[in-house]
Amino acid sequence: MFFGTRVRWWLMALEISVASGATSARAQSSYRNLDAGFPVRVEDATATERYSLDLDFLNLRYDELSNLRTRFQYEPQVSYGILPRTEAWVRLPIFYRERDAAPRAGVAGVGAGAMYQFNLETQHLPSFALGSEVFLPTGPHALPASFSLRGMATRSFSPGRVHLNGSIATYSVRAGPTLIITCPPQPVPGFPCGGSPLPPLDGPCAIGPGAGLAAAFSCAAQPAELPQRSAVLAAPGDIEKHNHWFLGMGMDKAFPLSSTLLLADFFAEKFEGIGRETDLTAEVGARHQLTPQAVIGGALGRHFRGAGFSTFITLGMTISHALQL
Repeated sequence: MFFGTRVRWWLMALEISVASGATSARAQSSYRNLDAGFPVRVEDATATERYSLDLDFLNLRYDELSNLRTRFQYEPQVSYGILPRTEAWVRLPIFYRERDAAPRAGVAGVGAGAMYQFNLETQHLPSFALGSEVFLPTGPHALPASFSLRGMATRSFSPGRVHLNGSIATYSVRAGPTLIITCPPQPVPGFPCGGSPLPPLDGPCAIGPGAGLAAAFSCAAQPAELPQRSAVLAAPGDIEKHNHWFLGMGMDKAFPLSSTLLLADFFAEKFEGIGRETDLTAEVGARHQLTPQAVIGGALGRHFRGAGFSTFITLGMTISHALQL
């Protein structure tokens, strides 16, 4: 009888150990789940697991812009696996800009969105997902809300995974008799001197989908103004709405024994209606599973075509908890 009792205790201990190991294994795969901006712009077609609460409270971005301008962005985000293959999130971009920017610092707005993963990847079919977000700018000169719709596809190969992203969004600008950006004293490569200066849509203070799925324009806290030639069609102070599109491709390589993911992406985006050329950006980064619940990541990027060149760094950490509501 004593022997039978010991056998039962050993079986129970083995069952608990296996269950704990399975939970730990699931948690330690979080480093493979890519979200836009954490740390690169292109993401995979994978939603947050159901009942998983992801806290992104340490996400920072530093931009070195043209003409020795610098910008910082802090963007806390909370996402939750609300339904099977469905996640919802809320984010709050906070910016700090160069000295001549007004306002120089503040909360850009609030973004809220959701993503649905249609299928798991199979031998013959990639995984597909669709997401959408609404971004509500804040501040005394806040512009109307922007909306976005984004599609994602992920396909696995022997060397790694390939991700394709595409989105269409809205944004607003305010017509004005004066321009916000003027040409610097010394011409900077990529800066449109000699022509009409463009609104400040470079860097994190404008191309806000550094996270989530939106074309969130943090510069909405400051009235972005159209070039003078647009004043013929719009009176000063009038708000014009235009479209923004985004196309990107990314690749990653996982090293499961070290719980590390290396990744790179390249994307193009276009702000229509303001005479701005297509922006091109490339990034390289990594994600590492620090603990079963914590993932750290970072990336280095270069915006090498558009209204101005810039180099930027992103750093962040995600803490995951199981929470059944």
